[in-house]
Amino acid sequence: MSTIDNPKFLIVDDFDAMLKLIKSTLMGLGFVQIATAKDGNAAIQYLKENPVDCIVSDWNMPKVTGLELLKHVRSSDELKHIPFMLVTAEVERDNINQAISAGVNDFLVKPFTPISLREKIKNLLSSSSVPKQSLSLLKESTDSSPSIQKTRERPTVLIVDDIPSNIDVITGILKGDFKTKAATSGEKALKIVSSPNGAPDLILLDIMMPEMNGMEVCKRLKENPETEHIPVIFLTAKSEVDDITAGFEMGAVDYIFKPVNPAVLRARVNTQLKLKRGRDELSNQVDTLIENSKLREDVDRISRHDLKNPLTAILHTAESLMEDRGIGSEQKKNIEVMRTASYSMLGMINRSLDLYKMEMGSYQFNPESMDIVKTLSNVIADSRATSSDDISIQLDAPETSQISAEELLCFSLFSNLVRNAVEASNGQGSISVKVENTDGKTLISIHNSGMIPEEIQSTFFDKYVTSGKSNGTGIGTYSAKLVANVQNADISFTSSQEAGTTITVSFPL
Repeated sequence: MSTIDNPKFLIVDDFDAMLKLIKSTLMGLGFVQIATAKDGNAAIQYLKENPVDCIVSDWNMPKVTGLELLKHVRSSDELKHIPFMLVTAEVERDNINQAISAGVNDFLVKPFTPISLREKIKNLLSSSSVPKQSLSLLKESTDSSPSIQKTRERPTVLIVDDIPSNIDVITGILKGDFKTKAATSGEKALKIVSSPNGAPDLILLDIMMPEMNGMEVCKRLKENPETEHIPVIFLTAKSEVDDITAGFEMGAVDYIFKPVNPAVLRARVNTQLKLKRGRDELSNQVDTLIENSKLREDVDRISRHDLKNPLTAILHTAESLMEDRGIGSEQKKNIEVMRTASYSMLGMINRSLDLYKMEMGSYQFNPESMDIVKTLSNVIADSRATSSDDISIQLDAPETSQISAEELLCFSLFSNLVRNAVEASNGQGSISVKVENTDGKTLISIHNSGMIPEEIQSTFFDKYVTSGKSNGTGIGTYSAKLVANVQNADISFTSSQEAGTTITVSFPL
């Protein structure tokens, strides 16, 4: 169990070196309660018996992936509050959006540095409910360490060669465009790379060196999660295919043959640094997607609580005033205008926020027993107020009919369907709304005399399908299906030239 000022972390990764890197980074920040698991399945078993405060998980793992672990955590009432960060090489937008929809708090894109890991951990804790003491501990640790790098004006290239004159030649070619560091042995190169703020943007590495050759240096760099992201270009006088292939298999990104051609050297260094910058930009795009997701959640919270709750109170007050016998007819007209406007605004809020969650499968349905006849009466009253006098809208229903649903969703759903029926009638004719209970279901049918064009009947409920409307978006029937289905209701239609169109929504009793 975590203490009040030291949260407990669970690190999940099937790569031992990555587990050690993340664990050592957390320990360097002052955290001591750190558990590890080799895959998602082991993590699930651990979480059954052990509470944790933060989870850092790799994405691609055997048995149970990081994304599957995330979904498991978010589906559990006991675990869903835990901040969760995915460590991943996945940068495909669809995959990122999938994880965002599943409820990930943050991403750390591979390859990464301990610096970026520390920043991500800081952000993860800052956005979670961990105690403020923990954040103070983290701030002291990060502020006292040289981990926050300033943006470099020029990239840094580390030149590794046991012959100083070769280093001088390459330095002369690169100076002006790049900062350079130099090492005359593999051991010195590894020390430079592992020193604070010593990691270069690119390494030019001679293969033929005494004691530790370039192949061994490259191998050690790629085995270390702290340095595996640094691009390595081999410098060599050997042109045998087997040697070149071995270098690429070791993790090198390119070869430059000696004697060095200045133009070729500059071109290949620039190419690899552009690729590295592109990778960094992809990582930043992932961060932007996460920030946009958090912003959307903030807007959702503001809209749902700061706007919808007061509007609901206004509606209930308006309903009470309408039933007050002491209120005059003129005042009731004004109250009706207020009620209609409030319902309209609630409908807009619901459509703009809830539909996104329904599409993502994350909408939480909270049904209550409600009188659908009362809701339909309000829908029809509003529609009559905004429709021409040539349109007749009639309700055929029992005095009351209880269903298990969300009142505001139903108001939005049937307002949408009645409005569509009015538009399909070209401003004239009659619309009928009927409620009947049969075979364990409550059926609400809306009929108009128009016909749905045959060319869109097979895709009528699909997104962006519309016909004959100059300002049509093709969202209306699509959203109606989403809203019906999320309330465990079915929606269907029949349409012909002779019989007109009937849309039926079926709620289980």
